[in-house]
Amino acid sequence: MSITFKQLEAFRAVMLTGTTTEAAKMLKVSQPAVSRLISDLENDIGYNLFEREGRRVQPTAEADLLIEEVRKALIGLDQIRQTAIEIGKSRYSRLRLVSIPSVSSTIVTDMIDCFARQNPETTISLEVMSSDTALEWVISQQCDLGIAAGHLENPALSSRVLTIGKSVCILPAGHALAGEDVIHAALLRDESFISFRPDSAYRQEIDAIFDPDGIERVMRYEARTTEAICSMVDAGLGISIVGPFSHLPGATRDGRRGLVVKPFDPAPIVEISLIWPTQRSMNSAAKQFLETVSLQFQA
Repeated sequence: MSITFKQLEAFRAVMLTGTTTEAAKMLKVSQPAVSRLISDLENDIGYNLFEREGRRVQPTAEADLLIEEVRKALIGLDQIRQTAIEIGKSRYSRLRLVSIPSVSSTIVTDMIDCFARQNPETTISLEVMSSDTALEWVISQQCDLGIAAGHLENPALSSRVLTIGKSVCILPAGHALAGEDVIHAALLRDESFISFRPDSAYRQEIDAIFDPDGIERVMRYEARTTEAICSMVDAGLGISIVGPFSHLPGATRDGRRGLVVKPFDPAPIVEISLIWPTQRSMNSAAKQFLETVSLQFQA
């Protein structure tokens, strides 16, 4: 079986237009050329793709099944062709980033905006993953750079601390503790507390504040991301402690609306770092991104 790119293009065009005549106009070739390509494709695969009804053609059940895979294949080929053209023009530049959810819509968005202003032709891809998965993606070189939290010590990674801040306590508006200037750990005894998942390193750090002193919280709710925790707090399900760089929707420090944000004592320190694999040389886009954000963020 020897299927060609032109055969697949002709098949897609006929599926889109419903006639070989319109498909020919779409592809800027003759109608007999389209008919020949379809016939050759049918011979190659061993079954009919269309039933002929006068000037129109009716797709067979097999054609309906095949078209989705053909669309995917042609999209991939179009991307390869475009990339090849850009490389030939010496303009191709691509940056692949992975970020933890808590800063993907705040710090990382600011980074990308700053970088894009200076590098408008660079294609940027951002994936949002849990902390552990983000580290795995960087180490396995599935991305160029990662944005992660915490103090990182891994021989497979290099890192640059971008910013450091103190964790904060978030409460629903109208909560009894909203009038406190600072939320001390002891004030959260018997309070409904919304935690990160047990496999989160940040969760373990928070628990270590309360456990030694026997401060028991009511632990009915937990979530994977800061955004989910903020929504649960905003719904009045409880109190939580989150990093200082998160997007807190409707957050205010006076309790008039949305979430209430208060200093917490003792506040865990959170580091946000840019990370990259040590076993691979940085491409030019990654080097420029590191230089740009290093100037933007002074830890």
